[in-house]
Amino acid sequence: MTTVPESREYSASVDPTGASDAGQTSQPVPETARPAERPSDRTIEATALAGSAAIRRIIAERNRFRREREQLLVLNEELRRQNEITAERNELRREREQLIALNEELRQRNEKMSALRDRYKQLAAELVVHLRQTGLTMQEVSRKAQDLPADIEHDLSADREKEKDPVLEEIARRFSPMGKGG
Repeated sequence: MTTVPESREYSASVDPTGASDAGQTSQPVPETARPAERPSDRTIEATALAGSAAIRRIIAERNRFRREREQLLVLNEELRRQNEITAERNELRREREQLIALNEELRQRNEKMSALRDRYKQLAAELVVHLRQTGLTMQEVSRKAQDLPADIEHDLSADREKEKDPVLEEIARRFSPMGKGG
């Protein structure tokens, strides 16, 4: 490119508008711009190649940004899945902890029920022992009653029939080691 000097002095005084000043001394007048030089074919070709290279770089950068965006989307989706899996695992952990707590509560209840069952078995065994002792005592009284006169025995057997408790007899029958009586 050519540079244009900032100002030049002319020997004749010429107005930039084209009017002449015959009576005045010469003053500096700016030079009007020269008509633009036509660039050479090489310059045009170099500019076109540079523009083409810039466009290729822009397209390559755009494609790289697209690939990066797609990769980020894939990574984001993977992260979302990982977050879902983590949330599911946390939920499963909470449910497992709840189940462990419920299991512990059921175990404690089972222990209490087992203790109650054992206590009832013990009480039932004691009841059977008492019923057997009562039965033996009654047999002994019965043997002694056979030795009494018949009319006294008749009175005693009537009293025994009145004193029989069907509930007590049923309990004794159920808890008897032989099952149905004894």
